[in-house]
Amino acid sequence: MFKRIFGGFTAVLLALGLTAQTAAARDWYRAESAHFILYSEDSEEATIDYVQDLERLDEVLRLMTGVGADDGSLPPSTKVTVFRYGQTRDMAALAVGNRNAGIGGFFIPRATGAVAFVPRQRNARTGRSRQRDFDTAMQLEPKAVLFHEYVHYFMFQHADAPYPLWYSEGFAELFSNLQFEEDYFIIGEVPTWRSASLATIPLDLEATFDPPAQRDRYTTGRTYAHGWLIASHLNLNPERRGQMTGYMQAIAEGRPIMEAAEIAFGDLDVLYDELEEFRTGRARTLRVPYAVQAEPEVEIRQLNDDEEARMELMIRSKRGVDEDEAERLVGVARNLVAEYPNSTAVLLAALEAEFDARNYDEAESLAQRVLEIDSENTTAAYYYADVALRRSFEDPTQYEVARDRFVDANLMENDHPYPLYGYYLSYLLDPSVDEVPEGAKAALETSFAYAAFDGGVRRALVHMLLLEQRDDAARVVGAEYITGNGIGPCVYRHYFEQYENGDREKLLEEIRPDHPGEYLDEDAREAQRDEFREEAEALGCEVD
Repeated sequence: MFKRIFGGFTAVLLALGLTAQTAAARDWYRAESAHFILYSEDSEEATIDYVQDLERLDEVLRLMTGVGADDGSLPPSTKVTVFRYGQTRDMAALAVGNRNAGIGGFFIPRATGAVAFVPRQRNARTGRSRQRDFDTAMQLEPKAVLFHEYVHYFMFQHADAPYPLWYSEGFAELFSNLQFEEDYFIIGEVPTWRSASLATIPLDLEATFDPPAQRDRYTTGRTYAHGWLIASHLNLNPERRGQMTGYMQAIAEGRPIMEAAEIAFGDLDVLYDELEEFRTGRARTLRVPYAVQAEPEVEIRQLNDDEEARMELMIRSKRGVDEDEAERLVGVARNLVAEYPNSTAVLLAALEAEFDARNYDEAESLAQRVLEIDSENTTAAYYYADVALRRSFEDPTQYEVARDRFVDANLMENDHPYPLYGYYLSYLLDPSVDEVPEGAKAALETSFAYAAFDGGVRRALVHMLLLEQRDDAARVVGAEYITGNGIGPCVYRHYFEQYENGDREKLLEEIRPDHPGEYLDEDAREAQRDEFREEAEALGCEVD
């Protein structure tokens, strides 16, 4: 059950290129398949094709990783909700408020529901030139953003381990440019957006396997492009297949990184020569028949007027908002509620907006209105509980209220990770509780089994395991905190060492979940960052 987040990313933004596209008739559609919910502003046919490609990706991952066919063990709440609309510049505007930032899509894993944002097309451009055509060829395809990030999400759920960053990113790149044909898929083509790095950055196994603490101009290329090269070689070459397992085992035994590589891969000079031949030669592709020949099933419908009216509000809330935007969206939400007072879709979007603005009375009222219309609406139920949990920071009597409400939400959907997580927090954070009951601990472990990709759930579980002195398990679950380079892993390695030497308090204090009802303004957050940097310097960590 122990899983980790690849690379420690909570959201990944990737740059895309620019190209002209032909306009087509577009409406908002909602398409749902076995593992995805897609909101797409496009034609019905294009929407179906897109979500079927996503399902094919899931099928290919199951085949190539040996996970096997879907056994139905994952709950509906683990479906990824994808918002697909507009052009590349719209993704940049949504992500950072700058339409020219070159950000083409991003993915946010959360226990309340993972979301992704991708453009329908690249930015429309006029005119042609040889340089522009070359630049376009070097840019990441919009769909590749989502494919890459879904690989991480899939591995969280099915085959998670403390993979090194070069492998987790290289493995995701391997699946980012899958080609789907009628009866088979093609894997192994060189991602064109990595070809320049493959051609110009010299291969250096030690710099890739054990990168220096300080990033340099080659770090990204080695992580993604050379990561793709090595991951491809290890997975598509029958003679090398399975060696990553030995590498991971050696790392788990505490072997130094390069020694672990020699144990798993043999003579590294031989591996280097093989990779050089691969790098300078032709791509090694495989054509593999689909395990399931039938087209993936998709339920699709055009959005109603009220559902379409709330799309912009929904998208911006799901993206995440700062204080200013939260206040602005409240006005939008209230206008929509006035226009569509009985629409569950509108009420839920407005509920999220009020909650984000910390208008807890209004959010609670909206949650109750939704539950009056739909008594089994889990989203309204866990927001209803979360309101009480947020209030408990100032009013401890609300802990019990939150606890009871999370139980109610769990009864509606007992395999949704968020009510289970909230239920645990309602005990952990309550100062009147001396010991978290076993049932609440089991709830957290179950939540993690469904939502290992959520940083808050993972942090809570690491803290719980440390409290129980299950140190080995805590190290596995918390591997992202201590592996790799950078200020964060360096500091947490020191904390873990202090913990193992008997000084337990610092690590337990730092890893303990924060109270979600505590509000810190930007000045307070900056003060926390400064304090962490000072601590890092005192411990001898390199600080940029």
